[in-house]
Amino acid sequence: MLLLRRIRAFIIRDFQLALSYRVEFFIKLLWILGISTTFYFISRIFAGFPLAQYAQWQNPLAAWLTGLAMLNYFMTGFSALANAIRQEQMQGTLESVLLTPINVPTVIVSSSAWAYVDATFNSFLYLFFGWLFFNVNYQGNLLLALSFLILTTLVLASIGILSASFAMVFKRGDPFAILLGAGTALFSGVFYPKEMLQEALGATGGKALSYINPSTHGLDGIRGVLIQGKGFGEVESSFYILLGFLVVLLPFSLWVFGRAIKRAKREGSLIQY
Repeated sequence: MLLLRRIRAFIIRDFQLALSYRVEFFIKLLWILGISTTFYFISRIFAGFPLAQYAQWQNPLAAWLTGLAMLNYFMTGFSALANAIRQEQMQGTLESVLLTPINVPTVIVSSSAWAYVDATFNSFLYLFFGWLFFNVNYQGNLLLALSFLILTTLVLASIGILSASFAMVFKRGDPFAILLGAGTALFSGVFYPKEMLQEALGATGGKALSYINPSTHGLDGIRGVLIQGKGFGEVESSFYILLGFLVVLLPFSLWVFGRAIKRAKREGSLIQY
């Protein structure tokens, strides 16, 4: 209950800040609707294009909208905490937050909570606009798709904790955000079938890049469920790979973040940015 109250306090604070920018909310709605409409017309250009050989791209618009929705969520996963830390540093409140009797996991969850609420709403809009305006139908077990989303987000959030640790100590030049951001957009099949990348780079190189990218497995699982209607038995390999990533990355990232906080406190650099 104490943890929930602390998370609630952070969410209320960030929600009140976001509420002060009402125009931004409506701009965001129009922006997402504009992107969805743009990809709808692009998908009409590709009508008859030989994408039928790629199972998840029978309907390019459905593939793009699910990819954009998940990309938005995944990007939040590995950038939310680093952005929150950066904002606290610039506002001069990071030192005050970390000097309170709040443990490291609570700081991580609470600081990122509003970003996930906002990302959930934005990702939902992509799928909702596709269904409402462009007749995109989703199938399969929604709970299974949600399980993939949560698991992939936790894996990427673990990498995000490493990113925040870097920002805590070195302030700028975070390599995790650049590499993972580019990797997610280019190599996980958000904008084109990942098989095309494998064909271009060769089977070995392309599959290796896809295999080591957690977002590839997450997006494969989610599209397999929502677009192809697959059950757990057909997507379990991606699920267990993500679970393996999480088991390794989460405890390691928490340990690194704790060390980064101790170093920043020792050096007195919590308020520097």
